[in-house]
Amino acid sequence: MKRNAFFLIFLSLVFAGPLYAVGSGMSGGDSRPPAEAKSAQDWYDLGYVASQEERYREGVRSFRKALSLNRDFAEAYNMLGFCLRKLGRVKEALANYEKALKLKPDFPEAREYYGEAHLQNGNLEAALEQYRILEQSGSEEAQELLARIEEYKSRQL
Repeated sequence: MKRNAFFLIFLSLVFAGPLYAVGSGMSGGDSRPPAEAKSAQDWYDLGYVASQEERYREGVRSFRKALSLNRDFAEAYNMLGFCLRKLGRVKEALANYEKALKLKPDFPEAREYYGEAHLQNGNLEAALEQYRILEQSGSEEAQELLARIEEYKSRQL
């Protein structure tokens, strides 16, 4: 009996791994192995999955590949900035958020992350400016950024 149970658990792990690896991207498309990724959207989807699984270096590579195929992909600049910020490369992250916002000025997620990057860089005033912009637009992301600002302020005391 114990042997059968062990065997069933072993089989479920063997078959679950490849199914988990397939995953799905944010845009609704299936995540594809890099060999099958052809479009900027494919690479974005791969990067998004990597970023959600905290595989930030892999995300950076995928978002850069997406941007090599589509230089006007604001979402890819935003998520490239996110991954770079998580890797502690704040100056590069800020530059990518700026590119995203230049392409899409009313991009609340990019504006929120841009504010968070400013906090990570110790620039409270710049983060507050992003908060004010989000608040004026009625964006839900304003509250997210405000929470990060409050956390930042409490750490400064």
